[in-house]
Amino acid sequence: MKHQQVINDLRDELSLFVTKVEGSGAMGLYDLAQISEGLMCALLTHLLALPGLRNLNAEEKKNFPGIDLADDRKRVAIQVTQTASLDKIKQTLETFLKHGLEARYDRLVVYILAKRQDTYSQSATDKVCSGRFEFKTKRDVMDYRDLLECAIHVGPHKARAALDVIRAYHRGTPHGLAPEDYDPPQGNENVTLNLVELYMPAKLYVAELLPEVKPGKTKARNFVREQIKSKLSWAPTDFELNARRVITFSDVTQSDGPFASVIDLGTAEPYTVDEFCGIDDDHERIFKSLVRLCVQAKLWRSRIKWDHEDSLFIFLPLLDGHLEREESWVTGNRTSQRHVFWRKLNKNDPEKTFVCKHLAFGIDFIKIADQWYAAITPNWFFSHGENYRRSLYADDNLSWLKRRESNRIVYDHFRFLAAWLRSLDADDLFMERVGPPISFGDGVSLQGHPPLDDKQWLPLKDESPFDSKRIQEVLLFETSV
Repeated sequence: MKHQQVINDLRDELSLFVTKVEGSGAMGLYDLAQISEGLMCALLTHLLALPGLRNLNAEEKKNFPGIDLADDRKRVAIQVTQTASLDKIKQTLETFLKHGLEARYDRLVVYILAKRQDTYSQSATDKVCSGRFEFKTKRDVMDYRDLLECAIHVGPHKARAALDVIRAYHRGTPHGLAPEDYDPPQGNENVTLNLVELYMPAKLYVAELLPEVKPGKTKARNFVREQIKSKLSWAPTDFELNARRVITFSDVTQSDGPFASVIDLGTAEPYTVDEFCGIDDDHERIFKSLVRLCVQAKLWRSRIKWDHEDSLFIFLPLLDGHLEREESWVTGNRTSQRHVFWRKLNKNDPEKTFVCKHLAFGIDFIKIADQWYAAITPNWFFSHGENYRRSLYADDNLSWLKRRESNRIVYDHFRFLAAWLRSLDADDLFMERVGPPISFGDGVSLQGHPPLDDKQWLPLKDESPFDSKRIQEVLLFETSV
């Protein structure tokens, strides 16, 4: 489907949604905002480039104060509302500041489900903010027209993903009960989750920076690492920095440790993981960031690159000049091979790389009961150039590829990743350990789950043709995985 056609269809779907919102308002029904939080979370994830956007009311607590959605990594908060008045904007800002959320987020967006006013008083919102927070009414009050403008610039893949989301919302499910609802299918099935057990030290350490160590607001971790490097020949990467505090699994109470030159040893204090995460939501977020940095350090030793823009771990070739990379993995008594990297050379100049295709995956961290898990999401990445920069056609290629991958293929990707990550600890036995002992355990499945009819919840298969000129990179990698 052409990009312009995607934009036109997205315009029609969003206009239909706005009509529903206005109709509900005319009837005095104002619960649509709450119902639509999930829809808006998915739409804004794609159109505002907020990959970590989540529904706070669903994940943290019902009626989260002042905001509904947030991307903690990009420090953006969003309030979703049907009310377009200036008073609503001011009330949102007052609640946001009352709860100190300006320390957690750098930007607040108020998204109007219907239509925003043509203008809002900047001086009125400035008065509420009182210099504590910057809120620009022309930029930060948005409605569907702003989303359409964003859709023009985000690229075909993300615009198409947003279109699929709102079409699924409008498609919904048939009204009434089907015969099988009265006589549900018998039996159970085992369901595999995308979770693997995650193991880490029971303690972490927190220490204040020395007064003379003065990192700026941006790239503060890099500054601290450079300070350490000035004293040592290397510097650790598996630590987090927050409010002039170093947070790490390494024991910083030792005077000969790598952090000794930048921290006040008298302030070093140990915490259990539960104690630290239990302080507040911000500390749990900091802890998850620390774990990701530790995983990042662990995987880099196996030539897995962290791509910050796409929030993905990406398989690189074992040596930069290699054309392919293949990894072994064991399931049961069987050992299999899997390609995780391919390089295609330029036909006109074989000394140059045309494009690279990488197996990739995202990781989130979740605690269930007393156990931490890594939620693994398989993905692909297309790169160009010596530093494996994101290809200009990556969105098109990824969209084409994902629409043709079946559930079984994605499941096999996950099985491979889970087994391969678990095997890393065996490799570590023959290597000098660097950083904390983060390790991956077994995958998780639910036993005796009621059977699911895939036809009822899987997205509709997209049979639309794709411009062959735009998909040339993917076609070069038609290979079994």
